[in-house]
Amino acid sequence: MSPADPVDDEASEPQKHRIVRHVRYRMSRSEKFIAVSLVVGVIVLLLIPFTFIIIPAGHVGVLYRLLRHGTETDFVYHEGLNIKWPFDRIYTYEVRTKTLDESVHALARDGLSVQVEISVLYRPVPDNAGKLHQEVGYDYVDRVVRPISLGAVRDIIGKCDPHDLYRINVEELEGRILEKMHGSPAAKGLIFFERVVVRDLDLPTTVNDSINRKLTEEQNAQAYKFLIAQAQDEAERKRIEAIGIQTFYSIVANSLTPQLLTWRGIEATVQLSNSSNSKIVVVGGGKDQLPLILGSDIAKQPDLPAPKVIDPQSHPLPQWRDLPKLFPKAGDAGGAASESSGGTAPGDETNVSRAANPGAKQR
Repeated sequence: MSPADPVDDEASEPQKHRIVRHVRYRMSRSEKFIAVSLVVGVIVLLLIPFTFIIIPAGHVGVLYRLLRHGTETDFVYHEGLNIKWPFDRIYTYEVRTKTLDESVHALARDGLSVQVEISVLYRPVPDNAGKLHQEVGYDYVDRVVRPISLGAVRDIIGKCDPHDLYRINVEELEGRILEKMHGSPAAKGLIFFERVVVRDLDLPTTVNDSINRKLTEEQNAQAYKFLIAQAQDEAERKRIEAIGIQTFYSIVANSLTPQLLTWRGIEATVQLSNSSNSKIVVVGGGKDQLPLILGSDIAKQPDLPAPKVIDPQSHPLPQWRDLPKLFPKAGDAGGAASESSGGTAPGDETNVSRAANPGAKQR
């Protein structure tokens, strides 16, 4: 090329500048709109995870503002879709009921070791989740819940004797522990304790053995008292039975003649001989003798005067409730006097008849 030839400006331009100028001057307005929309869409897609956040069921969200005052304690995000600035952050807290199982080694009032196994049901207060995050943090179980639970159990156990713990109602013990936990200022308004369950309460072996022996002796004492009361009732029953038998024989005394006894003996002999079982009937040798099984001296009994017949109309049976007690209870003023006056001396038929018929006149 000679110096006189004209110079081509497009050929002398760098390649990059030519492409930019081509895009700038060759793109239509619609093409520019599509390009801008694509760029904005990509930016939005990239910012969605940092702008939109989903709070799952049973949780709340605590907002942390990066460019302002930090943790938001006035409100919390609830379940569902929520929006925030990309540079802010949300911390989620589960507000469902949780369970903490603990085995506590405590000392009773007298210094004996007691092992208690408990389960604590608790949950964070949803509206105060921001304060919980600001003052305690995510590990609030180790920082607040566990120390409060251990301290409450040891405090309540330390005020009781092992014998009291053995007899105490479980619900009462759980209520006292729960009341102690509710009074703790560290968790007040931040964590709500729903219930405390005492799963097991282990006392020392020596204490368990001594308490079991004591309870066994108490049961034995109650059993002896029952046997004594049963014997007293049996004595009263036999006393009433004796009065009834005496009254019966007094009424039928004139009917028990030797001829009647002989006839009853013959009937018994006939029934014995008709029995299908194996037997041996030995008949007496004399004319007035009965079979040997019934005795042979009935006809030779001396003639004794018949006892007096008691008329059941004029001499009714006594009122059993009005009879003096054989074993009066302690504090009964007339028990001892009634027992001494109502007793019957051996061989004293007059007193026995009078006891059997308190309304009869003395003859």
